[in-house]
Amino acid sequence: MGSGLTDTDPGLAASLHLFAALGIDTPVDLNGRQFIESPYADPTTRVEKGVARVPDAPGLGVEVDEKAVRRLAVDVLERRG
Repeated sequence: MGSGLTDTDPGLAASLHLFAALGIDTPVDLNGRQFIESPYADPTTRVEKGVARVPDAPGLGVEVDEKAVRRLAVDVLERRG
């Protein structure tokens, strides 16, 4: 069973491409969009009546807002006092 419980749009798009490439057309658990919104990507992955459409734009088909990524980035190596 495919899963994507907490995927944002880039992760959901990657899962959709993988499942489409493997010919998986049975129900999969890709319901992350119900619970979270992607703060750094436009909602380019459409889900209509329970059916997710594979994006057809270049790459994964998701436009990422690079300014938002930089604004939300956390330096995990930053020394905390």
